[in-house]
Amino acid sequence: MLLSTRGIAISAILGGMALVTEALGLSLPGYLPGVNFNLVGTYLSIATMAAGPLGGMIVTILDSFTSSVGFYGLPFYWPHVFILAYFWPKIYKLSNTAYRLGLYWAVSAVALFTQYWGWFWLYVVVFKYADTVVPLAVYNFGGGAFWIFLLIYALIPSAILTAFPSFVKPEWKFANLKWWTLAVVVIFLALAATKA
Repeated sequence: MLLSTRGIAISAILGGMALVTEALGLSLPGYLPGVNFNLVGTYLSIATMAAGPLGGMIVTILDSFTSSVGFYGLPFYWPHVFILAYFWPKIYKLSNTAYRLGLYWAVSAVALFTQYWGWFWLYVVVFKYADTVVPLAVYNFGGGAFWIFLLIYALIPSAILTAFPSFVKPEWKFANLKWWTLAVVVIFLALAATKA
């Protein structure tokens, strides 16, 4: 099933929470104008785990209504959504909890790393924060912002996975997920390469 009633409900609730927390400004101050350490990563990770890529995308759509970057940022979360969705069923099947959590954090880090390159492109092309993605990459990967976002994307979902694993059980199906994931990753890395 592409998206069950349960998946729709989880995604809508988490998307609503993302929308409200953004609207109320419940985030840490950011490191660039218009950029803050918001909680959308927590919500989209849980929704992707429980409802698949469409669940994560629903969260990002709802978040965009009140996001500081608006709908410009909408597709730039999707590399994370697709990479996590591709690996999540395989991670969930692991019986060793420590290994499952470690692999979840590793996949989240890779997904976030990939997602970042699309955001760098957006910051260069649309918001004109720099002429190339290089200073943004150096600052984000070397200055600690990446690690703060990794905590946002992985800490609470890890707690839910540990305490309530059935909540994030992947009961969803998404046709040709590996090809969608590959396409999204290639497109976003190619975008970033145009401004390297």
